[in-house]
Amino acid sequence: MHLPSPKGWLAVLFIVLTLAIPFAITYYVSTPSYQDRYRGRPKSLQTPGLPSRSKIMADQLLLLKNEKFITNRTAIVFKGLSGNTATIDLYLLDLDPEVSYTLKFPKTKTDEDIRIGNVMYRLISVKDKMLRLKIKEIHHTR
Repeated sequence: MHLPSPKGWLAVLFIVLTLAIPFAITYYVSTPSYQDRYRGRPKSLQTPGLPSRSKIMADQLLLLKNEKFITNRTAIVFKGLSGNTATIDLYLLDLDPEVSYTLKFPKTKTDEDIRIGNVMYRLISVKDKMLRLKIKEIHHTR
C-alpha cells in the first residue's frame, strides 16, 4: 500500500481542518447554552433555580407579573389584570407540574379570603404588574 508523501499529509490535514472548523462552529452556535447566553431569554421562560424577584415578606406574598414563585408544593404565576379581574396560574407540583389551573378574582375582593393551593390569602393590593397577598393560614396536608 502506498502512503502519501509529506506534502500529501499536509493536504489531508488542511482538508480535515477546513471541514471540521465550520462544523464545530455550527454545533457550538446551535447549543442551548450559547443561545441563552447571547440571545437572552424572555422573562416568562426563566430558568428554574434562578432567584425570583417575587418574594415573601413577613406575612405577605409579593408576586410580580409573569414570574413563577414556588411555595408549599405549588407554583404561582401572576398573569396580570384584565379589566377589574386579576388572573393567577396555579401549578400543583405534586399532581402535575406542567398543567396550570387559572384562578380569576375581582381586584376589589379585599374582604374575603382566597385559597391558592393549600394556603389561605387575603388580597391587599393589585396593580398591573404586581399582586400583594396577606398570608392568613396554611393548611397542612400529607
